[in-house]
Amino acid sequence: MLRLFISLIFGVLLVVALGSAAAAAEPRPWLCRDKPVFSSSGPSRIDLSGHDSRRWQVFLMQFDPSGGHDGFTITNTYDLGSGNRHAGEALTQGRYFAVALYNSGGHWICAGPARNERTAGTIANICYGAGGGCDVTLSVKAAGQ
Repeated sequence: MLRLFISLIFGVLLVVALGSAAAAAEPRPWLCRDKPVFSSSGPSRIDLSGHDSRRWQVFLMQFDPSGGHDGFTITNTYDLGSGNRHAGEALTQGRYFAVALYNSGGHWICAGPARNERTAGTIANICYGAGGGCDVTLSVKAAGQ
């Protein structure tokens, strides 16, 4: 009887541990269907802003059919969470796929369809939202602009 009780307790602990690991899942941006793309033929600057209270992660990826996840390799990651609503840095020339995910209940969810609201002087001006709004903006300009 004691052996059965110990086995039962062990089983419950195992299920709880596996459930905790699943709740802390890592974001997988290569699985998102919407992957807006932009290209820069020279150095550029990316600036990101979060406009809601969710925790967002924005990923830049490059495509190589023989590498990464489904051919996508993450080159840059930006965390826009509480206390950090802005991010930015210099980028080298290249072709980038930009994906935003938000955290809801410990799960990473792909943003809805992104809109590229490109304006004069920008390489890209992408708007991401969880429900059709513009919760995160990504702006890319040529270096020196």
